[in-house]
Amino acid sequence: MLENIRLAFQGIWSHKMRSFLTMLGIIIGIAAIISIVSTIKGTNEQIKKNLIGSGNNTVEVTLQESGSAYDMEYGGIPQGVPVLDEETRKDILDVDNVEDAALYNYRDISDGIYYQSQSLTSGKIYGTDENYFSTCGYQVKSGRLFVDRDFENYRKVVILDTDAARNLFQDKDPIGQTIEIKGEPFTVIGLVEETGNYEIVINSVEEYYNYMTDSSGGVFIPATTWPIIYRYDEPQCVVARAATTEDMNDVGQAVAKILNNNLTTENDSLKYTAADALERAQDIQDLSSTTNQQLIWIASISLLVGGIGVMNIMLVSVPVKSV
Repeated sequence: MLENIRLAFQGIWSHKMRSFLTMLGIIIGIAAIISIVSTIKGTNEQIKKNLIGSGNNTVEVTLQESGSAYDMEYGGIPQGVPVLDEETRKDILDVDNVEDAALYNYRDISDGIYYQSQSLTSGKIYGTDENYFSTCGYQVKSGRLFVDRDFENYRKVVILDTDAARNLFQDKDPIGQTIEIKGEPFTVIGLVEETGNYEIVINSVEEYYNYMTDSSGGVFIPATTWPIIYRYDEPQCVVARAATTEDMNDVGQAVAKILNNNLTTENDSLKYTAADALERAQDIQDLSSTTNQQLIWIASISLLVGGIGVMNIMLVSVPVKSV
């Protein structure tokens, strides 16, 4: 055995160029396979990151009618859709792989939020419970979050995210300032930003428009003061945080089922539906699978051709004894 090993190393050393070319063919072929597989996996993860986000694993369950978000502004309070309570939230927390959950109302901002002469023309306003910021992964940049007294005493206080604060106040400190929401004065008590933020990759004019229309930020008020602005108690939406990105779809479906079981409406097209961000990511990944397979086949053919070349060199290097 040792003699065979010695002869092998002697043969390699005696034919340095041939040994180098043999090793080079093997190294390039294997590196090609590894590079392509790594690129495919990285692309799939980037798709998830761009469509879903990174780190918070939250899925929103909203009231929809015929596949579109139900608009309380124009449709009014829907009959047979109850206002959610803490018992419903506890049922949601009992769902497998749900780490936290929160109830909230929201409107798209088109007008009505001012600081002096400056206004917000896009973004969203939310009426949140005390669990919303922890569920969605917000951290306090300055000021404070809502406390029990804010909810119990119907305080007109507001929290801004960094985008909303920048658009309303520019470089001025917003804490303690008063803004106007639908004609009602609200005092800014906190400034928040999302943890695990990621850069969105914009590949088209449509994606740019969709991103920019929501770029003015978020405005948050206590859920108990929501009726002060919009006059009625409204059915809320739910945001739930799943244990992993892969659990988001199952969690969303389970939460939607709990909420739909409480509906008594005769409108069959009105139901709670989970956001399909993970499904859209999976659709794009499936769409690119054909291209991925072609790349793997090309790399495999390159590796096969390289292997044939290596075998050819090895055959040439074997001396033939004359009889």
